[in-house]
Amino acid sequence: MEAPGPLRAVRSWEELAPDRGEDDAVLEAMLLTAGEKGYAKATVREVAARAGVGEDRVHRRLGGKEECFARAYEQAAGRLAERVAAACEEAGSWRGAFRAGLAELLRSVAAQPLQARALLIEVRAARGRAWEVHQELVGRAVAALETASAQPGARAEASPMTAGFIAGAIEESIAIELAGDRAARIERLLGDLTHLAFLQLFGEE
Repeated sequence: MEAPGPLRAVRSWEELAPDRGEDDAVLEAMLLTAGEKGYAKATVREVAARAGVGEDRVHRRLGGKEECFARAYEQAAGRLAERVAAACEEAGSWRGAFRAGLAELLRSVAAQPLQARALLIEVRAARGRAWEVHQELVGRAVAALETASAQPGARAEASPMTAGFIAGAIEESIAIELAGDRAARIERLLGDLTHLAFLQLFGEE
């Protein structure tokens, strides 16, 4: 027999006023599970168990695996981008901003290696909306690197392709370290990656 109207309203209350903290726990669990097992092997059941919620709630509130990963990716990658941007803004020069932003990125990777694997490696397997967000953020990074051309001492030979090369080299270098389970030591890349970027952009050591 169909439930009366008031009871039906009570049953839908979770959807009207969801526990946002619980949603955040599921999104975090999605990234951690993908980072640990790989996106292809991660399941909604494992994500739900890790977050301590029912599998049906994950499907009802956050959709299937692809949608859940995309939402988790957009939230976590956005926060990381904000932290990197804030670190850049505190520096007093373009070169200082580059180094500070890169240092923040590497610190974040070292602190949360499973999440970093999901953001930088497993997104390639996930594709979809998560990959679109990834490409948007890479585009923003490339655009920021291109502003070096207006700085004193910038190499005339540097082109938009130079900025793309630097962004790609940084991403691939981090991905290689993550794949080799060397995240704990990843901050040692700061000097080499800064050297690479400044050599390409300014011809400086």
